[in-house]
Amino acid sequence: MCSNVCIVFNEPLPGIFEAAGEGSAVCAVRDAVGVVIEAVISRGRSVQAEPIHSLSPALEQHLRELNPPLVFNLFEGFDGDPESEGELALMLERCGIPFTGAPACSLFDCVNKAKTKQKLRALGLPTADWHVFPARSPVRPREFQLSFPCVVKPLATDASHGITVGSLVRTFQEMSLQVERIHSVYDQPAMVEEFLPGREFNVLVMGPPLRVFPVSEIVYCMAPDKPRLLTYGSKWTGEDEYYTATVVRCPADLTDELAGWIQQLAVRTFTGLVGCGYARIDMRTDRSGEVMVLEVNPNPDIGPASGARRQAKAAGLSHHELIWKIIATAVAPSPAGANGVFH
Repeated sequence: MCSNVCIVFNEPLPGIFEAAGEGSAVCAVRDAVGVVIEAVISRGRSVQAEPIHSLSPALEQHLRELNPPLVFNLFEGFDGDPESEGELALMLERCGIPFTGAPACSLFDCVNKAKTKQKLRALGLPTADWHVFPARSPVRPREFQLSFPCVVKPLATDASHGITVGSLVRTFQEMSLQVERIHSVYDQPAMVEEFLPGREFNVLVMGPPLRVFPVSEIVYCMAPDKPRLLTYGSKWTGEDEYYTATVVRCPADLTDELAGWIQQLAVRTFTGLVGCGYARIDMRTDRSGEVMVLEVNPNPDIGPASGARRQAKAAGLSHHELIWKIIATAVAPSPAGANGVFH
């Protein structure tokens, strides 16, 4: 008998991130799976979890035979293969199975930070200037036109993978070393972005129907000489100095005007780049105080310690209610899709 909800996720396996000492973020998907199971069972529905080990024809055939009324998509892509996140969503679309979160096209676009920024610019949305150094290519001064300081990050990762205190660079030599680190450790292009020194915000948006959540602010409480960066350690490593010195305030302490502007930017970004499902929009202000979009994160973490849970709480929703709101936005392959069963 088919379950009402089938959860798909990537089983954490050894790979590039674990070798870089960043395995905690990969393992966090298990916590999200547990929360979704609890939320589904709490409403008397049946649920099964399907770990994804490869995107093979056999998997597609298995999904077609399973044909669940709804897939809760927690698959974050395989370590070292960022586009696999979009490929699974595309497989579900081919199978005609309704699923939660962003459609395949949005996942393909947003996993690439440079492509995201190109789309933001095309939509007239503000974002910092950037430059991409392809993997295993030389770093030549004449090709680089940005103003320092800059931030160096992997082109196609999330969860702050690859971001350390050293990622904030002030000279071409410092930048070259960080670019080479990204190429060597993560085996992918490096994106260099002009650093925005102001306040940092993020907003959860979902739909349809469109809903924007209260604004969160990342507050940095370290010494003035420390870079204000949301490093991997600040998110995932309890013994890291940045972990205890990085505080999230939700709702953020903002004027109504500024909060409204940030939420408006988040909605425009979600509508233009994601379209449906749920996403976290990250922003920072530049030296003049202008709010700029940093990154777009479709299907962000929804586990117990996630920012999504924090923003849902600020909006008056329990964690289980957030899960069911996500289910209610599930992509249906036809007007007669299965969504109504779960309202």
